Parts: sequence; structure tokens; C-alpha cells
Amino acid sequence: MKRVRLALVFCFAASGAQADSLVEHDYLLNCAGCHQLNGSGSVTVPSLHGISGLSDTSGTRVYLIRVPGVAQAPLSDERLAALMNWLLERFTGRAPIPRYTAKEVSQLRKNPLLDPRAERARLSPAPISDSSER
Repeated sequence: MKRVRLALVFCFAASGAQADSLVEHDYLLNCAGCHQLNGSGSVTVPSLHGISGLSDTSGTRVYLIRVPGVAQAPLSDERLAALMNWLLERFTGRAPIPRYTAKEVSQLRKNPLLDPRAERARLSPAPISDSSER
């Protein structure tokens, strides 16, 4: 079964017509395990719906790429940029402006955050708790 899925992913990637499917696949493999399929998070992992409150905050663009799970994701800079552009549009309703590029992601992910919760609290105009984000 794994070989069939992998073959399908490569077919989608090769066709170029299924870019959204490849990004969704990247989300499933690299994000959904902790953030859940619907982005709701868990007791220890923030909801992705909560990033709406951070989306216009100065420094959030950098923060989102430096979160350890993002910075250390086993994706190329190009695929990670595409994933983050998709993720922000999906969970905030707006694409980032400007869109993330592979070059920007490459620079930002070199320095993952040591304490993402403290940085998120610093960026948030109002306290955001894990439970209030769902």
C-alpha cells in the first residue's frame, strides 16, 4: 500500500497539474500528526486557526518559519515555502503577502526557535492559549 501511495505522489508531482495535492500531502505527512487534519491542534500543540490572530503582527512571518517543526521539516526549501503559503491561506483565509520564497525559507530555517511558546506570546497582541484557539 505504501508503494502505491508513493507512486501516486510521484505521478502528481511529475504532472505539475496536481500541485495542490502535493502540498496537501506534505501537510498530511509533516503537520497533521500534531496539528490534526483540520488544524485544530491538541492540548500541547496550538491550533493553526489561532494563527489568524498573529497574521498581521510584525515578526510573525519570521516566527512561522522558525518554529522547530517547520524549520526542521524534511522538505526542500521550495516545498516548505509552498506548504507555508498554502497553510496560511487555508487557515487564515489570506495568502501571505509577499508569498514565501525558497530563498527566504532557506535563510529563516537556519535558526529554529528555542522557545516557540514564549515567542508566540511575545508576538500576540492578546494572550492566546491552546484551548482558546479551537
